Amino acid sequence: MNRQWSGGTGLLVLALVGCDYFFDTTVPASDSTPPVAWAAVYHGGEHVDISSSNAGSPLSFAADPDEYYLLIGAGTDDGGTKKVTVSHNFSRTCVQGNLAQNSSGLGVPMIETQSGSVGATVSNGVWTGPTVRLRDYATCNAGWTLSQLTYSWHVTAEDFHGNTQTHGSANIHWVP
Repeated sequence: MNRQWSGGTGLLVLALVGCDYFFDTTVPASDSTPPVAWAAVYHGGEHVDISSSNAGSPLSFAADPDEYYLLIGAGTDDGGTKKVTVSHNFSRTCVQGNLAQNSSGLGVPMIETQSGSVGATVSNGVWTGPTVRLRDYATCNAGWTLSQLTYSWHVTAEDFHGNTQTHGSANIHWVP
């Protein structure tokens, strides 16, 4: 499985996050409806924010910089979700007087798939995502002060018939 875990909570988080929202389904012979792509923030044993590709604007969550958050990218489809891809990155701004330095970095895309074909019993949903603590990205050059930090993720879900759906860039952020 392609997941990053911090704080030793991997198996517990896996049990709590995935099982409650997904169910078994059969891959149909045809399907022209795209899946639903989801973004969620999981912290302290619960989903603290969630949004879908079907609902207006993506989530934007003010995070405690010293806490770990599981940033979830998921897909659900009544005929089964084949693949979810989570692209993720951070950006920060450091200031010194009237000057600003912007920095950013890309994470390696996280991909989770399940096998199956027409007639197979599969899960309606697939998920993956990084565990992030904003403090880990809060370093500025000497003499500069952090003014903002954002960690973003973008989700693409695909079903077994090649239909795709994306969830716009969700984010957690901190303004010191």
